Amino acid sequence: MRIGILSDGPDLSAYLAEIFNTWGLVLYEMVGQDLISEMDPEDMPVVVCPASQGSHSLVDYARRGGTVICFLPEGPLAEAAGLAYEGEKDVPLRLRITAYQASGIAGERFPIVGRANNYSPAPGVQVLGYFSYTDRYEGESVGVTETPVGQGRIVAFAFDLALCVLLLRQGDPNLAEVIPEGTGCARPSSLAINIGPSDSGWVPFADLLSRLFVDTVRRYLPGPVPLLSHLPGMAPGILLYSGDEDNADVASNDAEFECVAAAGGRMNLYIIPNRTKSTVSDVERYRVQHDVGPHPNLRPLDGCSISERLTEFERQIRMFQDQFDTPARSLRNHCTAWAGYLEPVEVMEKLGVGMDGNYFSGTYGYGREDAPYAAFGGAMPMRFCWPDGRVLNVFQQHTQLADDIMFGTADYSYRLSPQVFVAVLDRIFTDIETRFHTPFGVCIHPGNWVRFSRPQGRELLRQANERRFPIWSFDQWLTFWEARDTWRFNGMTRQGCRLQFALEGERSHDALCLAIPAKDSKTSLVEIKLDGERAEWQTVRRYGEDLALVPVPLRKTAISVSVMYGSSAKLVLTTQDFTEK
Repeated sequence: MRIGILSDGPDLSAYLAEIFNTWGLVLYEMVGQDLISEMDPEDMPVVVCPASQGSHSLVDYARRGGTVICFLPEGPLAEAAGLAYEGEKDVPLRLRITAYQASGIAGERFPIVGRANNYSPAPGVQVLGYFSYTDRYEGESVGVTETPVGQGRIVAFAFDLALCVLLLRQGDPNLAEVIPEGTGCARPSSLAINIGPSDSGWVPFADLLSRLFVDTVRRYLPGPVPLLSHLPGMAPGILLYSGDEDNADVASNDAEFECVAAAGGRMNLYIIPNRTKSTVSDVERYRVQHDVGPHPNLRPLDGCSISERLTEFERQIRMFQDQFDTPARSLRNHCTAWAGYLEPVEVMEKLGVGMDGNYFSGTYGYGREDAPYAAFGGAMPMRFCWPDGRVLNVFQQHTQLADDIMFGTADYSYRLSPQVFVAVLDRIFTDIETRFHTPFGVCIHPGNWVRFSRPQGRELLRQANERRFPIWSFDQWLTFWEARDTWRFNGMTRQGCRLQFALEGERSHDALCLAIPAKDSKTSLVEIKLDGERAEWQTVRRYGEDLALVPVPLRKTAISVSVMYGSSAKLVLTTQDFTEK
């Protein structure tokens, strides 16, 4: 059993694959138009068709029992889906899912940007979600539909979901080099695309929209399929901890390092290589318990050309690597100064930097929205992608909180006292623990730690420990994510109540887990075998679904997995039992 992604020319098929990777549905393969007529719906029950792709062959595939999931359908595909095109819709829009529960959503609506169409549905078309506007009553139309076609169906999104997720997370390329008055330099925050009123900033809307797509695909597969868990071990969330050194002295660095380590955590310190007060021996000592990366300072080049800033960006990354004899695994720029759109990411890819932390949530310089996912709606690590479909091998990891912005005394700060922050963080972490199950990235500067942000920093560590969130550095998170990214499901078959497949990968990791649905229709999970041996699992609740988490064995690159469902459920182990065993 496989999921097909139609790939035929320049499109966002690779970014759709990246969405599958992000959420762990690693059961797909790219297929060309010429293979559609030969596809067996029993072997490939779902085919995803990127926007601008479509053919009579896909309609025939649906008639033979397959599910076609498409975006902005046109021609024979739109006709078979019972959708009459009535022109483009103005964006931004909101999408309201009405037919089933969308993961992580509790009444909020998804912002929709990019390209969207107005369709008139024929009788018999089931509407799964509706478009509407935030500023007027008129204009509601179908947003997602399902239409029976022969023995199969066509599920149509009336917008380009891949492009929408890309623009929400990365911003609008047309806003590159736009500098809000008084902010001094181009930054990723200035790239944020217009999503309309700020009604969605308390949910990671871009990531949950990508999860909606993955769950839609899963819904039309024959029976439950596993996922690769996107969080380490049994954790319901994770705190990604970092600090920009800026002008801090070694004693300030050590003060924050000591507190994070005492909480069982690890943090990244980002260093300006030609301005740091830390010596080579200091950095060697830091790296025993923590991680260090470059903090390129482009501010002296404010007003210079993009190419000049990119040259300096590359020079400082290389300087860091040479000076401290360590690879630059992740980074964040001083003041998050940027150049162009994704041009800095191309430099990172060239130099082997695996993760970027420059995208801060918020509306710095043009608004006062302080919600944790404001502007971008991003929390999950995903590779960057140009709008033409070129994926870059650098993970974009949004940072949701910076201490100077939230707790400082500058005119741009929100000035939250420690007492107020306790309640705000409780809401954020409760949502992560119970609804979103996503990372929360923070930047607590060592210089600020000793001056004003220590109480809030301690509260972050306390609440993370209280909720069993691991406290990891960005480098540590990247190592996990790179290992996870090598694994795939192959040869998946289903015979009666038994599901079998091969789990194959290149890098093992002690926190990597399989997430196997604990229920199948009217039956429950009764047995999991890895390489023929019975495996224990822990049942957790994620996105309204019971999942059995099973650790992936270490030092193996191929594992046979057998999953049996039946009438009696296996006894669920507690976390303590699982740890002891």
